[in-house]
Amino acid sequence: MDVYCPRCGEPYELLGITDDFTQEERSSFWDGKGCPCCKGKTVESKPFRAEATAVLRDILGDDIDGIASELDDMEYMEPQLMHGIEEE
Repeated sequence: MDVYCPRCGEPYELLGITDDFTQEERSSFWDGKGCPCCKGKTVESKPFRAEATAVLRDILGDDIDGIASELDDMEYMEPQLMHGIEEE
């Protein structure tokens, strides 16, 4: 399951975060300070999926499996919001 950077919205496989990121990168990611993709860069505006990840982190805390599950469910409920697709 994918989770998204709470700062830029970049998708990451949950297992990749737990296995491939250093402790510092994991802390920075979950604290909303960014991921390797956006670290040190200006983020103009947060995508919806970044906001959703940040809110779920606030609600669920350290339950990263719960966050990933909720984001997966959100993909099916609101694909327009998650991927920035314009409604017709």
